[in-house]
Amino acid sequence: MIKSILIPTDGSANSNIAAEYGIYLAAACNAEINGLNVVDIRALEGPFLSDISGSLGFIPLQNYLPKYQQILEERANDILESFRKTCEERSIKPKTKRLTGIIPNIIAEEGKKVDLIIMAQRGEHAQWSSGLLGSTTESVVRKSPRPVMVTPQQFRPFTRVLVAYDGSSESTKALKYACEFVYLFKVTLRTVVVSSSEEKGGEIAREAEEFISPYHLDTDVTCLSGEPCEEILRFSENNSIDLIIMGAFGHSRMREMLLGGTTAYIMRKSRIPVLLSR
Repeated sequence: MIKSILIPTDGSANSNIAAEYGIYLAAACNAEINGLNVVDIRALEGPFLSDISGSLGFIPLQNYLPKYQQILEERANDILESFRKTCEERSIKPKTKRLTGIIPNIIAEEGKKVDLIIMAQRGEHAQWSSGLLGSTTESVVRKSPRPVMVTPQQFRPFTRVLVAYDGSSESTKALKYACEFVYLFKVTLRTVVVSSSEEKGGEIAREAEEFISPYHLDTDVTCLSGEPCEEILRFSENNSIDLIIMGAFGHSRMREMLLGGTTAYIMRKSRIPVLLSR
C-alpha cells in the first residue's frame, strides 16, 4: 500500500514531527523514505534581495546574490544531513534531495514519484506560501496527485483511526484507503457520517457499512448531526482518535471553494494527523 514516502523538511520542530511519523510508517510498511528540502526561489528574486541590499548597503545586488544563494543551499544541506542522521538512528536509510523552486509546486511534482507525502501543519516557510488558503501544506494538498498526511505538533502511534464519509466519490476513495490502512496496521476504525437529515444519514451509514463489510475490520459507523468540521473534530477528541482520514479537495476551483471548507478547517485545527486521500 505504501512503498515510498516523501517528507519535505525545513529544519523546523514541526517538520521534525512529520519526519517522526514518516519513520514510523516506513518501519511498519517497509517503505522507502525520501527527504526533500526546497530552496524557495522567491527568496532569490530581485525585489526581495534589492530591499535587503539597499537597507544593508550591499551594492551591487549582483555581487551579493551568489553568496546569498550559497548560504541558503548550505543551510538546506545541513537540514538534509540532520534528517538523514535521524532516519539512520532508527535503522532507516533515506534518500535526500535539495531542489530550488516554488516550494508547493516542487513538493507536488516530487510527490508524483511516491505513494504518500507527509508534511507538518505549519513550517518555517508558511508566510511565503501562496494559494487560496495561504499555507504551503494546504497548497500542496490541492496540487498533489498523491495522498498527503498533515501532521500536528506532537507524535503518537496509531491505535484508532477515524474516516469521514458523506457518500461522495472523494469520501468513498477515503473510505477505501482507510480500510486498507486499518487492515495493514491492525487497528480500530471508526466511521463518522455527519448529516442534517436523520434519514439521509442512515442511508449513507448503511452504504459505508456495506462497503467496509468485506474487509472484516474492527469497526463501527456513527451518525452525527451538526457542522461537519466541528463534529468530526469533537468526535475524534472524545474517542481518542489518533488519525483522521478524509477526502481531499476536488480538481475544480469552484468545487474547491464550495466544498473545501471542511477539509481546510480540519487540517488547520486538528491536534492529530489528517490524511487526505486521492
